[in-house]
Amino acid sequence: MDSQPSLLGDGELAASGTGIRLRGGLTPAAAQPVARVMLETAVPHLARTFDYGVTQTQDAEAVPGVRVRVRFSGRLVSGFLLSRAEDTDVAGEIAPLERVVSPLPVADERLMPLVREVADRWAGTVPDVLRLAVPPRHAAGERSALTAVTRHHAEAPPVPGPDEFPAPSGAPASYEAFLAALTEWLSPADDGEDGPRAAYALTPGGEPGTGWISAGLRAAAITIAAGRSVLWLVPDHRELSALTARLGPLAPHTVRLSADQGPQARWSAWVRAHGGAARLVIGTRAAAFAPLDDLGLVLLMDDGSDHFAEQRAPYPHAREVCLVRVRQTGAALLLLDHARTVEVQRLVETGWVGSIDMAREDRRATAPLVLLPHANGAYERMPPEAFEVLRGALGRSRRETAHGPVLVQVPRAGYLPVVACARCGDLLDCPRCGRRLSAAGAAGPFACAGCGLREERCPCQRCGATRVRAVVRGLERTVEELQRAFAEVPVIRSGGEDIVGSVGPEQAIVVATTGAEPYAEGGYAAAVLLDSLWPGPGLDGVGKAIARRLRALALVRASADGGRALVLDDTDVVVRVLQTFDPVRFAHGELTDRRATRLPPVVRTLRLSGARRDVLDVLGRLTAELGEGFLTPLFGNDGEDDVHTRLLAFELTDSTAVSAALRAIAAHRSASGAAVVRHVLDPLSAL
Repeated sequence: MDSQPSLLGDGELAASGTGIRLRGGLTPAAAQPVARVMLETAVPHLARTFDYGVTQTQDAEAVPGVRVRVRFSGRLVSGFLLSRAEDTDVAGEIAPLERVVSPLPVADERLMPLVREVADRWAGTVPDVLRLAVPPRHAAGERSALTAVTRHHAEAPPVPGPDEFPAPSGAPASYEAFLAALTEWLSPADDGEDGPRAAYALTPGGEPGTGWISAGLRAAAITIAAGRSVLWLVPDHRELSALTARLGPLAPHTVRLSADQGPQARWSAWVRAHGGAARLVIGTRAAAFAPLDDLGLVLLMDDGSDHFAEQRAPYPHAREVCLVRVRQTGAALLLLDHARTVEVQRLVETGWVGSIDMAREDRRATAPLVLLPHANGAYERMPPEAFEVLRGALGRSRRETAHGPVLVQVPRAGYLPVVACARCGDLLDCPRCGRRLSAAGAAGPFACAGCGLREERCPCQRCGATRVRAVVRGLERTVEELQRAFAEVPVIRSGGEDIVGSVGPEQAIVVATTGAEPYAEGGYAAAVLLDSLWPGPGLDGVGKAIARRLRALALVRASADGGRALVLDDTDVVVRVLQTFDPVRFAHGELTDRRATRLPPVVRTLRLSGARRDVLDVLGRLTAELGEGFLTPLFGNDGEDDVHTRLLAFELTDSTAVSAALRAIAAHRSASGAAVVRHVLDPLSAL
């Protein structure tokens, strides 16, 4: 057997058969005296286990999964004890564990299969994934949580019945079929098959904006009543607060995990979930790895939200982490959204996930009536029809319309939808198709949502100037205008650092940026969606615009209840989807196009970035390891600070080989001291 290199200092060679010897003359544990420790390190070539000794005094608490402190290269570092063994291939004495930080086995066999698969899928290291999966320890939070766990097991609160959480009004028959399949699967007679999986495309119906809560709570209550656990992820705190307020009798069985919690609160919640004091874990992407016994159902709201994209290596998407958990555990899955992502549509069309959808007539009846401004050719950010909608909802019109709060959505992110020449003031039109140009900033780049044109510079056709100014007005200017026009009506602002969670049913005008729209009790009577919400050129640009608009429309009452919305988008496909409230058809068409062009999610992508010479070196090594034809170049460019980027595509079936090669190359370059080349699999908005 090859001997493991000793990085712990020189020790005397152990004679064959003399057993394990620890430094300092310490007595090793009688059984399994060797601890395999994974260091908490960001260095790829050190992302493996190292052998340390377990002393007699540490024997009882040094169980697999606990956090430990060890001495490595003369420094005290933290790590996770992953397993115990009888022997070691280290020649000579081995260093003992310095101490066991906590007796809580956090990296146990419930968590480690998920951690390893995520590391494999995204070409990362186990320490990197453990950093995402296990929050930093907080001693006081741990003590209070362990007390709560003991109390919970001694006096467990009563489990509510599913009937305490009725299904959302107007739910389609396919949703009821999913609940029936879930109930049957959870029955004692279950034969061990995997749970049902479905994606639900919701409309406002009788619960504008919050129907997803009722749909999820019903499924969660069924699962918890059967003695199983539930994991429920939402994009941000707005949804998390709305869900928390509706938990009712499930609240004593629930813990909340999110990145906005303080260290003590977050660790306390994690420990409670780990100890079985919670049957329902709700949270943002920070909860994707939450430890749960006997996972029965995974719920995910708005899977296409950018909030679910992890910003730390190895950059896994929370949706994909949840899918890994479902595959590993056989748990049921319910994806809730008002839109439909292409990624989920692929799962539907492969048969792995079922689709919960409505007939076209029902969908239109349970969605607000979408109005368009008159096509007079003149650009008006606030056309007369907008004031008509506002006056009608505020009871200042003779028309028979619903009365209540009105939502005015102001685009926050993406390209400026209308720009004019900064010198002469002419609106800029696309030189190819004649439609309005959009711009990312005063100096470009410029893009057209109609024909797909993208140019770094686009001179004014009248005076030749290359700088532009925005014609649209922002949140503050819109608030000022509406306050002047409706002086007697409250105007509520939501955006930036001041996001309003919810508003009452009283008549008011709510001006909100994209993603900051408050929930309205009973739903908004009407909405005005200002400007064109186009995030800019890109593979998912139109899909993101549709999703953001649909989530605003979902807050408005159904057309059967008088709900109306004026949409000022000028992208034809966006308008069509909003009028029919049918994102599934759009997702199907988009997926068909992706199959024809071999683009994600039909293939996976890899982005390499770093110094040009280093990127080309990694690319050459990958090609040598995998062979010609594995990787298809999509584009490459030199960016800021001499950063070179290469984007490549590869088949889904080649994922394991590509990931293994990337990890091996990263470890080799790390050990040799070469410059870091950042690799990201499935980068968000790569195209």
